[in-house]
Amino acid sequence: MMKTLRFSRFWRLATGLLFLGMGQRLLYTGVISPVVVEEGLSLILTSLSLLFLIIGIVLIFPIAIWFYRQYRSDKRLNHTILIYLFSAILCGILIGGFGQILYDNTSLEYDHVKTAIWAFTTIIQTFFKVILSYSLVSIYKVLPIKSRVEQLRLPVLISTILVAFCLAIATWFPILGSFILSISDAFILIFTLYYFIYLAKENNDEKTS
Repeated sequence: MMKTLRFSRFWRLATGLLFLGMGQRLLYTGVISPVVVEEGLSLILTSLSLLFLIIGIVLIFPIAIWFYRQYRSDKRLNHTILIYLFSAILCGILIGGFGQILYDNTSLEYDHVKTAIWAFTTIIQTFFKVILSYSLVSIYKVLPIKSRVEQLRLPVLISTILVAFCLAIATWFPILGSFILSISDAFILIFTLYYFIYLAKENNDEKTS
């Protein structure tokens, strides 16, 4: 019975991540894309995106609250979240600054610099999300984090290949590729969580408590 409940909770989380991914992309497309605005679809896509975002939050928020209440006594939880946020923000600042330096001091066109920075940032942020998922699952399963990092190899490899493929599509077909990238981002998180919760093997003597 407990396994069934856990599996149900996982799929609610997975569904919520998908809705959030689609909602974010539809919101961006509906507000930013000139093609969508010209066709008069902006209001429809924006409304649909808000609906998807609400559904995603409704599905994920109770699970996030449950997880935090269950594992807040583990000091690694707050450290993991703070390190992820700090790393993601610092990465964005550094890469953005590097892009500005390239644009100011080279003959590269703005669109090329922007595309390169966007692609590099996407790959790095995906890497951070995989590490965050691994760390949270390790906390959930009461396992050490640092001594099992070799288990990150497969998820990182698959995630990098998938993101690179989606970035290539987005370069040629911006609207379609960006939407696919957002969906793939959700699938990467789902795959990573599923892999570490249900597929990754650990020894009983690895338990931290």
